[in-house]
Amino acid sequence: MSEKTDALILELAKELVGEDAADLLKYLLKKRSEITDEELAKELNVKPNEVRKKLYLLSEQGFVTSRKTKDKDSSLFIYYWRVNLDQINDVLLNRKRMILDKLKIRYEQEKDSLFYFCPQDNIKYNMDEALENEFKCPKCGSPLQYYESEKARQFLEQKIKQLEEEIEKETKRGKNNNN
Repeated sequence: MSEKTDALILELAKELVGEDAADLLKYLLKKRSEITDEELAKELNVKPNEVRKKLYLLSEQGFVTSRKTKDKDSSLFIYYWRVNLDQINDVLLNRKRMILDKLKIRYEQEKDSLFYFCPQDNIKYNMDEALENEFKCPKCGSPLQYYESEKARQFLEQKIKQLEEEIEKETKRGKNNNN
């Protein structure tokens, strides 16, 4: 995986599981091999229970996976953990799809509505809100100005196209890897 992809994965992990668990994922991404929770705890100089909690959080979101074996001497189970690269790609792809849906909704709003904004507070209001407040900012009383949304629509169109292309390319790559 590239550094860019790793950075994206870590950013998503921070959002979903928090900074501490994301730091553990960062360590596992650098390690790129299986490791037990006990070894991880030793290497990171933290308690094994803390490591396990973070691993379980990461596992619930699909970032890591484990393999279970039984210790011959103690009959206890030993878990070997590693980054779940296949699942992470699916997580990232689903996140991109969610963002794409939100961008499309925003684009439709920009396309179908008139907006006004307050030059003082830089807050945008739709036509109904502007009319309701007699085209004055409800916060500071300044007259609202017409908001030209053409640039916003162009920007959204560009981002939508870019995301659609990324999703299509990654979906094809995923299908090719599964064949």
